[in-house]
Amino acid sequence: MSQLYVDNIRNRTGGPIGIPTGAVVTGVLTATTGNITGNMTIGGVLTYEDVTNIDSVGVVTARSGIEFGVSGVGGTVTATGQAEFAGVVTATSFVGDGSGLTGVASSDNSWNQFDTWLYGGG
Repeated sequence: MSQLYVDNIRNRTGGPIGIPTGAVVTGVLTATTGNITGNMTIGGVLTYEDVTNIDSVGVVTARSGIEFGVSGVGGTVTATGQAEFAGVVTATSFVGDGSGLTGVASSDNSWNQFDTWLYGGG
C-alpha cells in the first residue's frame, strides 16, 4: 500500500480537488464547511450544536425543548415538560383540579349562582 504525505492538495487551477468515485476516510474527518446534495447515512452518533431546522421521523431527543409550527400557530414543549399550544387541544382526559383554568365555569360556582337566583340565598 502506498502512502502520501502532503500539506495541501489542489487542482491544477488552485481550487479543491474532485473525487468523482468517492473517498473512504478511516479515523477523524475535520471540515470547516460542508455541502451534501444527496443522502447521508450515519452509522453511529451524530452530535451537533448549531442546528436551526431538523426534519425528523421517529424518536427525537431535544436538549432545550421542541418548537413546531410558525410563531403563534403550533406549539412549544420545553425541556422541563411545560407545553403551550395555539388552537384547540383535544384529549381523552385531563389531570389536576382545574384551578388555573379561565373561561370555564366550575360546577360548584354554577350551582351556587343557580341557588341564589331561585331562592335569593347562597
